[in-house]
Amino acid sequence: MKARIFAIMTVIAASSASLAARDGNDMPSDTLAVVNNAHSVVVTRSMLSNNITVTGQGDDSKFYYSYTSERVDSAAIAAKNNEEWGLSLPFLRDYQRKKSEVTWGAHTQIGICMPVDGPRGLDQSIDVAMGKIVGLNYTPWAKGPTFSFGAGVFAQKFVLHGGRMFGRDGKSLVMVDLPEGAKDTHVRLFNFGFEMPFTVTQNIYKDFSFSAGVVMKFNTYTTASNKYTIDNRSYEQSIKELQQRILTYDIFGAIGWDDFALYVRYSPVSLFSKGNGPRFDVVSFGVNFGF
Repeated sequence: MKARIFAIMTVIAASSASLAARDGNDMPSDTLAVVNNAHSVVVTRSMLSNNITVTGQGDDSKFYYSYTSERVDSAAIAAKNNEEWGLSLPFLRDYQRKKSEVTWGAHTQIGICMPVDGPRGLDQSIDVAMGKIVGLNYTPWAKGPTFSFGAGVFAQKFVLHGGRMFGRDGKSLVMVDLPEGAKDTHVRLFNFGFEMPFTVTQNIYKDFSFSAGVVMKFNTYTTASNKYTIDNRSYEQSIKELQQRILTYDIFGAIGWDDFALYVRYSPVSLFSKGNGPRFDVVSFGVNFGF
């Protein structure tokens, strides 16, 4: 704005100088041009210069005059350099309007969950979640990061191999040997619940970002099931009303491009407390959509 005012003042000074020349016929030594009765005066500026363009003078509609002076706008040059490099450095305030937005159907994950330090025969299976059926993103600074939380659902399934199946000892879930001659076995532990992810996401380069956070998990429905055949006769058993922990949490990390990412989650808290079922941590990994 100051540069524009300066340029306009230059034109006014030039016009005043022309009037002085007509009256006193005495021109200052630093006068660049005198334009009488200009039809149009346009003042523009860029990061490196100010420009004054005059078209038309009196009865001469084809008259044209242009003058350019150099200038330095360090803030604009810095912004252009950032744009050219594609860098968005974290925590650099741009002092723009604070931004918040509601998201739907985000943080959808499909992957594999693996028990860690668990009992013999308990193997990996499916990990599925839609962590943000509804969520809220908040970006206090133009260059990030974005703080986010939401509410969603998850489901995990674990497979039991090694000639073993699930059973009950009072209220506790235990693992016992399959009956002799059992074939076509399908022994599963299933856990379903609601989750609330709290994440921080930072853009690194263009649409390339990383995210980290904590996911609170409410384990509302946990069951075990046994299916097998003996002498071509099928047997099926469902074990419900287990004594799982209602509240656990995962540590979450992801890195990706635009809405697609690779994620990893680690649950350091066992689904069952001591004496209520098999104790194990869980590592899960896979693909994340709606990153």
